[in-house]
Amino acid sequence: MIALVVCAGAVHAEAPAEPAPGHNCFYQLLEDTGPQIDCEHAAWLTDDEKADLKKLTRDYLHDARCTIAIRIERAKVDAALVGSDLTFESPPQPMTCILTTRSGDMTITGTFAPKVVFKDGIATSATPGLANITGVNSYLAWPVVHYINNASRIGEPMVMMINAYRARRGEMQK
Repeated sequence: MIALVVCAGAVHAEAPAEPAPGHNCFYQLLEDTGPQIDCEHAAWLTDDEKADLKKLTRDYLHDARCTIAIRIERAKVDAALVGSDLTFESPPQPMTCILTTRSGDMTITGTFAPKVVFKDGIATSATPGLANITGVNSYLAWPVVHYINNASRIGEPMVMMINAYRARRGEMQK
């Protein structure tokens, strides 16, 4: 679930070369059956998200390239995928981002702790749960954290991807 949420949310695609299958988060969700999802997800902002970020920070932040280290028990994810009315909350997962500012690049760290609400067997809302940012002034971090955790262009694709995955998983188990 966290891999799915992170892959679907916070920062999107324009990704570099694919990691080896065992370290690819989508592979681990779709193919692997080990007791733990253990992967790293590289994520980038879309052009629209970059524009939002620049506007939100008055042209100070221009881009973010992040790596999220995902380590979570598969049983927790599986339980959320079969439940009908529940809220899935991931334990915090560490991330590192390189932010491009008008002055150059800087590295920050933080956590993602995605939260997904399910009603009647479908995801109805999701947030990446970005928090615990270090390496940047809190005045700059706060609006970005707020945007990442509340933007519909991030939450809505997360919900769509989670529901598509749940549907596919259900079909595979028939």
